[in-house]
Amino acid sequence: MSAKVVAIIGSPRNGRTLGIVKQFEQCLKKLGNIDFEYVFLKDVDLKACRGCGACLEKGEEYCPLKDERTDIFMKMMQADGVIFASPVYSLQVTALLKNLLDRLAYVFHRPCFFHKTFMPIVTQGVYGYEGVLKYLAEVARFWGFKTCPGLGLTVAWEKPLPAEQQKYDLETAKAAQRFFSYLTSNTDSIPSLKEVVIFRSVRAVHSIEAGLARDYRYYKEQGWLEADYFYPTRISWYKQIIGRWVEKQTIKQALKAKRAL
Repeated sequence: MSAKVVAIIGSPRNGRTLGIVKQFEQCLKKLGNIDFEYVFLKDVDLKACRGCGACLEKGEEYCPLKDERTDIFMKMMQADGVIFASPVYSLQVTALLKNLLDRLAYVFHRPCFFHKTFMPIVTQGVYGYEGVLKYLAEVARFWGFKTCPGLGLTVAWEKPLPAEQQKYDLETAKAAQRFFSYLTSNTDSIPSLKEVVIFRSVRAVHSIEAGLARDYRYYKEQGWLEADYFYPTRISWYKQIIGRWVEKQTIKQALKAKRAL
């Protein structure tokens, strides 16, 4: 099979994180025909989000910042797989990567990366990668990605010892195999109870046009106002029951809020 993968590098340096991603690329290409592209956030024109909310309320095309955000978004849309790579800075992703997530905040409202595979790659000096991996995976699930368990490594500041390099090699090869398995699978993720509840809650608000007009149009265009979920999938009976109950309660509260206006 042939697949396109884009790796978005959040580090301001060409250091250990990039080295791990390049090693991951080599392992991945041994498994199949992979077109692997890099986006270095340190080298692109991506202005700081102003928090104006224009992308949420009116649409991403109304963002007042004119830069390369749309180019990065389109690379992600055209890819079969996406990787976010970041070292841990102050127990979080780097400012470069966080700014990209903020600039793409509208995707939380209008998810669009369905049927694409995502993996986070996170490095740390001592502590923090578990929380960052969890954070990036949750962002990706909200955006619609099929999220593969990520790769987290504690890396040495200097040249790694042979035992350390052996561990890097093993963990990176295992991560590449996981990613490739997700990439070549035709099945989508089965939504968790939390994801079903969120979908039904948001859909409930849009079903009575109590939310943002742009989001309502998007949900209507996608056919989500009548769907059980964003895409056809198996949802267990108890998730369906809880989802319907949450939807009814959300509609009641939204109607009450509308009448109070």
